[in-house]
Amino acid sequence: MTTQERLDEMIDRFDTGMFISRSLEGKLRARPMAVAGHDEGGLLYFATRSGAEKLDEILHAPEVAVTFQDDNHYLSLSGKAKMKNDTQLARQIWSPAMKLWFPDGPDDPRLTLIVVDPDYAEFWDNGGLDKLEFLWEAGKAILKGEAMDDNYLSGNAKVKPD
Repeated sequence: MTTQERLDEMIDRFDTGMFISRSLEGKLRARPMAVAGHDEGGLLYFATRSGAEKLDEILHAPEVAVTFQDDNHYLSLSGKAKMKNDTQLARQIWSPAMKLWFPDGPDDPRLTLIVVDPDYAEFWDNGGLDKLEFLWEAGKAILKGEAMDDNYLSGNAKVKPD
């Protein structure tokens, strides 16, 4: 499996991420957002209401980060975000859960999509065999009294998405 395929597989694991942008005052802001969809290669889609403060933040400073975590998997993406009003795309990524915020469905005039085009990603997969590898390397480091170097773990990769 290629690193890009592993990245896509990691993105598939998560339905909610922490979306991090810069406030208009230049401070970092993080908020949980449901992932509306993603393309192979890392493009992420989020749905928000038009007029939301985060849209002004994206216009002011489009560089964002999105992070994901569960018990054994961690993913960080950073790149540029842009707003998109695209009913056809909204229909493609629509899920019934979105109706809570957009009762008129994908044609809801308040629906604005945020598209994140990552230029860098890093993931840590400590599940399955990768977890055993992690425990093995951690045990060796403890026994030797050394710091563990996680750069050599197969469950960790730095990716520049296609």
